[in-house]
Amino acid sequence: MSKLAGCHVWLKLENMQPTQSFKIRGLGHVCIKAALEQNAKQFVAVGDSNAALAVAYSGRRLGVPVTIFVPSAVQSSTVRAKIELEGASVQEGGRTIKDAYEAACAFVRQTDGAVLVDKADDAAAIAGNATIVPEINVQLQRQAPAAIITAVGSGGLLSGLITGLNRCQWQQVPVIAVETHNTNSFQQALLFDSTHSSDSETAADVGSDGPVEQIKIPAQPSLLPPLDDDTDVEAKLNLDRKALLTRSESENVAMYLSRVRLSSDSTRTAAEPTVATCLQSGSICPSALELARAHPVVPVSVSEAMAVEACRRLLDDHQLLIEIGSAAALSIVGKRLVHQIIPDLGSDDHVVVIVTGGANISFDRLDSCRQRFPYPAPIIAKSGHEIFMRMSDSALSVAGSTQNSSSMCSASPASLLL
Repeated sequence: MSKLAGCHVWLKLENMQPTQSFKIRGLGHVCIKAALEQNAKQFVAVGDSNAALAVAYSGRRLGVPVTIFVPSAVQSSTVRAKIELEGASVQEGGRTIKDAYEAACAFVRQTDGAVLVDKADDAAAIAGNATIVPEINVQLQRQAPAAIITAVGSGGLLSGLITGLNRCQWQQVPVIAVETHNTNSFQQALLFDSTHSSDSETAADVGSDGPVEQIKIPAQPSLLPPLDDDTDVEAKLNLDRKALLTRSESENVAMYLSRVRLSSDSTRTAAEPTVATCLQSGSICPSALELARAHPVVPVSVSEAMAVEACRRLLDDHQLLIEIGSAAALSIVGKRLVHQIIPDLGSDDHVVVIVTGGANISFDRLDSCRQRFPYPAPIIAKSGHEIFMRMSDSALSVAGSTQNSSSMCSASPASLLL
């Protein structure tokens, strides 16, 4: 991978955590604090997800019973069996994720000492996720990387990374936040606010009792000059989605819509969900948007085909199998897009990719995806309002025009990043 990228590429293997994902860092910390400071007698979570698996594992290690509420109408993932192996009680709570969340809340109200572990933007969760960066600092022998690349779902990990970078005095290190085109809630949240920054409107949150203050985000950097027909191209690629920007303090079910929420303008059906399930999110952590104001963050979305290809390459090259959504971050290196984002990246520079992992993957699932998408995958990436495509290593198409690949980004790093 380093040879392909022309620089030193390091993989932070969060897939090697006991629960196969980074989730144990943040939610494990939440559970520890709940046990020590709240005398928690029961942990409660919702959904058969990587987050729920982290809670189940934490409960077993801390000797605290765990109850996971899941919807009956959502097909069971491979994670559910692993949750049960951790000794957690799995209960069906209605047909939908919303029903399951409401059942979990009712259970917490009726059960003495029960704690609902549900907030990705909890201060303890962010502090736990932030521990990744000091480890990178030590592992790179105090050398600041040229960039950190990570997949983004609800933004809890991104919040932790930026917090950790600030603590290590690495405020200049950019974070490349990667999503797939049909899960790009974070990028859409940034774009939405950049185009409405002069408005005084408020955004009402799902489950809120009233409007809450909208978080303001500055205009984001872009990879290419503006395109007159960008709107038409974006519509064709099915990228025009909007995300919930805020969450109120009231019971918010948006976080648990990840496995069933489909955009109203999506061409996909319930029978054909995204393959990047770990990146789906009903809302974006306010902390991630707040921190992105002051830190260089480049939002990029890639195609599902690119994520599947990166997943296959990691398995072929390193014998590591991770969730396809997690592999989206690897595609930035595998397709050499990192040079378009950081033009002056040198051979002695270090780039760190957070391999977020995920337990909802199997060889059969990857093989099924392999049959659905082309290999090698053409590049179809989006950052800001611009889209660029490269159909082969020698040809670059930008919304219908052709350029030399060396001219994909003429901006300086200072203008490219915040």
